[in-house]
Amino acid sequence: MEADVWLFNDELYVGHAEGELEENRTLSKMYIDPLVELLEQRNKPTGLAAVFPSQTRSRLHGVFFQDPEQSLTLLIDFKTEGSALWPAVERALEPLRERDWLTFWDGHSRMSRPVTVVGTGNTPFDVVVANMTYRDIFFDAPLEALSAPEDQVTQDSLDVGDGPAADPVVHSYKYNPSNSHYASSSMTRALGPLWHYALSESQLGLMRTQIEQARARGLVPRYWGTPRWPVTLRDSIWELLIKEDAGVLNVDDLRAARKGTWGTWLQPGADVNMA
Repeated sequence: MEADVWLFNDELYVGHAEGELEENRTLSKMYIDPLVELLEQRNKPTGLAAVFPSQTRSRLHGVFFQDPEQSLTLLIDFKTEGSALWPAVERALEPLRERDWLTFWDGHSRMSRPVTVVGTGNTPFDVVVANMTYRDIFFDAPLEALSAPEDQVTQDSLDVGDGPAADPVVHSYKYNPSNSHYASSSMTRALGPLWHYALSESQLGLMRTQIEQARARGLVPRYWGTPRWPVTLRDSIWELLIKEDAGVLNVDDLRAARKGTWGTWLQPGADVNMA
């Protein structure tokens, strides 16, 4: 899920543009409160767990019924100034945090929980990495810039401990699982215009390199702003992104992505993520 968030009078309003903001459209009312309600229902003891709570194994369940261990990514697009918006977002997330429902970095390992929060837009990277021992808001790294010389070892990533995410190669990069989750870019910014309604060989090679760079850092590669029209181009781009192992398929037409015939070449059981 994605929420475009604006800070006015110490309140977080949600809308694609400033002119769309309304008093009752807040981050808490539209996203946090419904998530709390849903996750409380999903984690209510039932069956033997309700009868023998002290003798049954407790396990957190996420929002997805068919895959309860899958974390939901909540992408928060910081629309107003990042450093001012940050503390307001942290406060808004407290109902999820206090219930231990937020994926977090503990200074050594990344611990998965039902909701993974990712900041994009004006999210300040320096604030994300300021806390060396605990983070539960991760960064949306710039996909097209991952191969830049600036992406090198940082003091922040040297002590990674022995946890499952403590790969020294992964953590030798500036953007890594201790501070980031997605590596994103608009498709045209990352690859250039799609002349003749298709990717050129050089663009396809660049896409593969960018996806490889993101995967090497333990991040989820993501392209947004994919073509909506013509439908044949849209469908071919969707197929290509899944085939090339992009981590998330960003779509605007959920019905077409779910029920269309664009993915009939996929093997049974193939995983298609939509955001």
